[in-house]
Amino acid sequence: MKLKNKALDIPSDNIFQNDKLSRSDSVKNITLLLRNVSSPLVFSVNGPWGAGKTTYLRMLHESLIVSESKSIYFSAWETDFAVDPLLAFLGEMNVGLSKFLTGNLKKSKAWKKAKEAGAHILRRSIPVGVKVATVGLIDADKLIEDEAAKFTESLSKDIIGSYSKNKEAIVEFKKNVAEVLRKEDGTSEKIYIFVDELDRCRPTYAIELLERIKHLLDVEGLVFVLALDKSQLAHSVKAVYGADFDALGYLKRFIDVEFSLPTTDVKIFINYLISNFELDKYFAGRRGDTSYDQDNLVNTLVAVGRNMSLRSIEQLLSKIKLISLTVSSNQYFYPEFVVFLLFVKDNYQKIYSEFSKAEIDGEELLSILGVVISGDDDPSVWSRQYVEAMIISGKMKNTKIWAGSRISALKEVVNSNSTSDQQKRNAERILELISYHSKFGNQVPLDKIISRIDMLSSFDFS
Repeated sequence: MKLKNKALDIPSDNIFQNDKLSRSDSVKNITLLLRNVSSPLVFSVNGPWGAGKTTYLRMLHESLIVSESKSIYFSAWETDFAVDPLLAFLGEMNVGLSKFLTGNLKKSKAWKKAKEAGAHILRRSIPVGVKVATVGLIDADKLIEDEAAKFTESLSKDIIGSYSKNKEAIVEFKKNVAEVLRKEDGTSEKIYIFVDELDRCRPTYAIELLERIKHLLDVEGLVFVLALDKSQLAHSVKAVYGADFDALGYLKRFIDVEFSLPTTDVKIFINYLISNFELDKYFAGRRGDTSYDQDNLVNTLVAVGRNMSLRSIEQLLSKIKLISLTVSSNQYFYPEFVVFLLFVKDNYQKIYSEFSKAEIDGEELLSILGVVISGDDDPSVWSRQYVEAMIISGKMKNTKIWAGSRISALKEVVNSNSTSDQQKRNAERILELISYHSKFGNQVPLDKIISRIDMLSSFDFS
């Protein structure tokens, strides 16, 4: 049985074949926008961690290629080992442009000159300490190492001359990049450069990359599409420039157009994951009282998922999959309760830790029930009722007085003339569930449920 959700395949002949978040219309619209917008441009796709930015960018990249546009895609996070982001950019551009420039001698020569000018800029930007700090690491590019040494030795002698040469190199770089993009009619051909996972990079690298894009690559024809978590990137800026620095204002200087990922139907995504993890096959084999476990799991995940990123939901399903391997088809799974406790353990560790102790009651856990499982729709309400009943039933064995007091309070609600019909129905269902799980002298096996959840601490879900 599968334990991991693999990355979505984006086939060029059917880009949206695996679009599980219903974002095809959005991708099509942004594709048209990017094809018609003026350049140079820096376009950001903004969304929190785990919101599906990478999949969205990959679909957008393929959509542009299908529309016969030139597009290059790379992950900033995979290149942040570079001394200078310009080095990573030139490397990725060199690979991406190779197939576009084949057979065009004039543009190939222009790109060669651009790379030479870029190499000069790189040499001038290497700090004095790099040669010492990277002994044995930059030997692969002896030229840069030698030039760095020469630059260090001549820094005090001719700093003004070096500055002037650097400016000339920048002009030469831009001129030749523009030549690469120039069409026969004199207009510029667009090349789209997708930069993914910028917010995962080390702070200095992310900032330097933005600065390089804006100051060196503001060339007509170049359109940059960046995937980022703006709030997280703002933290990176503050880490470099100070806590009181206007990070958001600073980022606006580099990004021309901001686009926020469209919201998605969490239930569609959850059902896709359940199928992909083959949990549907597992639940299909359950009978009797457990035959509705999959529906109950989905409903609770939807309610809890309102407070989670898509990636966090995926990690939560991975944990549920592992737990399912320890529960036989004729045992109770308690899906609503398991989802709730998994979320609480990840986000309210102290409360979970206290609740897992046999002698501690469930009062503190009940206090966050409405926060964790939010929503006024019927499935959310039913999930809350179920979890409350599980908490009380689970604590009957070791904290009888507390559990008894909670049951008495629920009965008072049912019998009171001052409570609403809705409150009475809510209390009645909780009491019914407690009674059901306590029949024949049984209680919810809280120790077993906690043991299965704690088992997951030995696994890495990052």
